[in-house]
Amino acid sequence: MHHAAFKQTRLMRYALSAAIAAALAPGHALAQDAAAAAPQDTAPAETSATTLDAVVVSGTARFKGLRKRDASFSITTASLEQIQEAVPLSTADALKVVPGIWAESAGGSTGANIFVRGMPSEGDAPFVTVQMDGAPLFPPPTLSFLENSTLFRMDDTIDRMEVLRGGPSPIFSNGQPGATVNFIQKKGGEEPAGSVRVGVGSDNLRRVDLFNSGKLGEGWYYSVGGFYRSTDGVRDTQFPADKGGQLSATLTHSWDKGEITVYARHTDDKNAFFTPIPLLSRNNGGSLSSFPGLDAQTGTLLGNDFRHVTIPTGPNGQTISRDLADGRGINLDVFGASMDFYAGDWTISDRVNFVSGSAPTNGLFTGASPQTLGSFIAGYGSAGTATYVNGGGAVDPNQQVLTAGFWVVDKEIESFTNDLRFSRICSKATP
Repeated sequence: MHHAAFKQTRLMRYALSAAIAAALAPGHALAQDAAAAAPQDTAPAETSATTLDAVVVSGTARFKGLRKRDASFSITTASLEQIQEAVPLSTADALKVVPGIWAESAGGSTGANIFVRGMPSEGDAPFVTVQMDGAPLFPPPTLSFLENSTLFRMDDTIDRMEVLRGGPSPIFSNGQPGATVNFIQKKGGEEPAGSVRVGVGSDNLRRVDLFNSGKLGEGWYYSVGGFYRSTDGVRDTQFPADKGGQLSATLTHSWDKGEITVYARHTDDKNAFFTPIPLLSRNNGGSLSSFPGLDAQTGTLLGNDFRHVTIPTGPNGQTISRDLADGRGINLDVFGASMDFYAGDWTISDRVNFVSGSAPTNGLFTGASPQTLGSFIAGYGSAGTATYVNGGGAVDPNQQVLTAGFWVVDKEIESFTNDLRFSRICSKATP
């Protein structure tokens, strides 16, 4: 059952980064199905996402999953370490490890256009659904300015990523025929485990990731972690382009016949949204260079001059005030649970979550190609002059100008998803 509602209301500079990781205790990850494996199941349940014996749980009818080598459908798996080695700039950019998926993530940390091979699309990500522990974060992937990857932030609380392409996706993933990206959270185990990771970068990146897990009592386990990050971004915006953090926790109870995990996650993150800038084209597009006054490597229209705006919205003086630094961020709460257990010959599996929060868009979208100020004014069939708003005097009529629009798209979203499955174990006949 799915229920969702919404209310519509710096070329790239890579960071020179250093990471410090400290293992607080030996790690122990539990496979999602291990605690509830049936006694007759003798096949090994590998926890490593890098082997063909890894157990995948996405797109399978059985809650205990199946080995990747036995899957009859196309599925890509990646551990947290593999994802980090790919150095993704965003959740969408992590999908570059998946064949057949291309993410245009030049806009920054969020708001990517994601294309799935064989699925025609003009933008956003209508054929990509993002799940957490098997439940979609927001079932409709087709809302404008709300592609699914915008709603998810990766950190050290993630155990692995499973990406199901086609196959049983329409059945086991909210009817999604393209790609289902399922992020599996780490859960607590018998041994305590933890990590601290610090990252710094040349674009004033400052990031801290924390994770800790362990045992609370017999059959009870916990995990908690998150991150906080601030950076000037891949282009010089004159203000922190990305700033915010996330905190999440899980509580797991296991017994002989099953396991139940409840989790909560709060994300408050602001991400500047970068849009195209003008370039000089020569040789029919074969050669590109910086437009005068705007460096192609670091330039952007975003800056303090355009950061704060007040926009009229009605005939009676109504206005709204917005901040470009809010970009395409999220302020989101996620509460959910996963339950797997045996009842005689029957298995019962349930994936449920509730998502609530906001996902605003505040972006500066460029218009037509630059032209002289004189030509721009003449285009309105009138004569005129222009002056600099900072008191710099009159603007030369030969000055190149570019139009840009400040777009505001406010979205308050709320979603409840429940996937309940029953299956029966059939006995094998003996000759």
